[in-house]
Amino acid sequence: RMKSLYVLLFSSLAFSVYARDQTVGIRGTLTCGSEPLAGAEVKLWELDTWPDPDDNLATVKTDSRGRFEIFGSENEFTSISPVIKFYHRCNNKGLFNLPKLCKRKITYEIPKKYINSGKQVGTWFEMGEMNMEAKVKGEDTECI
Repeated sequence: RMKSLYVLLFSSLAFSVYARDQTVGIRGTLTCGSEPLAGAEVKLWELDTWPDPDDNLATVKTDSRGRFEIFGSENEFTSISPVIKFYHRCNNKGLFNLPKLCKRKITYEIPKKYINSGKQVGTWFEMGEMNMEAKVKGEDTECI
């Protein structure tokens, strides 16, 4: 019994030695038609496989001009799988036609080449200007 405890302890120590800090950063501007999309929530997530839960690395809101800059780091043994999620009410019909009740949620995977070792952003993933009016296949709705 004690032997298996030592094996478990040694294994977790070995994994922690080989784990490394990885960082990703994303910038862009959101619009709703021709207007800036101010106050939209932007979340940077690192997706994990069960039983390890997904990690919210950072959350920001777009400024009055619709701009955002978000970055985060995670210490992982394998390569991280970052996604960025936008929560907004542009062109939102809402649940039961109550537009303020729900937000549209759109998720984008970040290309692996923008992940770097360490706790500093290497190369920013520049998303550019994105018009959030259009519906995106696979988008979701988050209510209250």
